[in-house]
Amino acid sequence: MRNYRQWLVFSKVILTLLGLTGWYGPAQAAVNIDRTRIIFASDDVAQSLTLSNDNTTPMLLQVWTDAGNIDASPDNSKTPLVALPPVFKMQPGELRTLRLLLSSRQHLATDRESLFWLNIYQIPPVTQDIKNHPRKLVLPLRLRLKILIRPTGLKAPTEAEEKKLRFIAKENTIRIVNPTSWYMSLTLTMDNKKSIGDIMVAPKTALDVPLTRSPTPGASINYAVINDSGNWRQYTAILEKYISKSDFTPEF
Repeated sequence: MRNYRQWLVFSKVILTLLGLTGWYGPAQAAVNIDRTRIIFASDDVAQSLTLSNDNTTPMLLQVWTDAGNIDASPDNSKTPLVALPPVFKMQPGELRTLRLLLSSRQHLATDRESLFWLNIYQIPPVTQDIKNHPRKLVLPLRLRLKILIRPTGLKAPTEAEEKKLRFIAKENTIRIVNPTSWYMSLTLTMDNKKSIGDIMVAPKTALDVPLTRSPTPGASINYAVINDSGNWRQYTAILEKYISKSDFTPEF
C-alpha cells in the first residue's frame, strides 16, 4: 500500500511544456516508485530511487523538493537537496533512476532529523478519449514523499525509542508527546477498534489528535510506527491522565 501523498496541481514549467508539446491527459499514478520515504543517514550525500512507468503511454515528469510548503513552486522552493534530472520523459515500461543530492548540512538541525519533501509531477499524453471530448479538463498528478535527513551520530530509531511516545487524554483530545530525535509516523487504534492514520509527530514536540468523544485515562491504546524499511512495528501504551499544563506543553 502506498502512503505517499497525491495532489492535483499545476506548475509553470510543466504548463509551458504542455503548451509547446500539446500534452494533456487523465490524472492517474501510472509512474510508481520503489519506496514510500527517503532517508539520508548521517554520512549520506546522495540517494537514488527507481521510477517505473507501468502505463501503456509515455509520461512527462517534473521533480523538485520543498521544505514543507506545498504551494511553493519549483523556482521558489529552497532546500539543500537537488533532484536529477529535474524534467524528463518516460516511455511505457521504462525504469528510470532518480538521484537526490544533498549539497550541504550547514543549516540543518544537529540534534534531530530534518524533514523535506520530494515532489513528482506526472503528465500523461493526449489520448483518443481526450480528443473525442475536447471539453474534458484533466489535471496532472503530484506525488509527495518524505525526505528525512539525520545528523551525525543519529542512527535509525530502535523499538526502545519508539516506546518512549506518550499519550495523554484530555477532553476530546489525545496529545502525542514525542521526546525523541526522530519524526514518528504512526497510526492509532482506540478501544472502539477505530483506527486513526496519517499521523506524524515531529522530534521533541507534541501533537494534538482530536477525537469524536473523550478518551478514558488508563485505557490501552494500540499504535504502530513505520520504520526505515517501510514496515510497521506494533506497540501498546496506557493513556495517561491530564494532570497539569506541563503535560500539554512539555519541555524538551
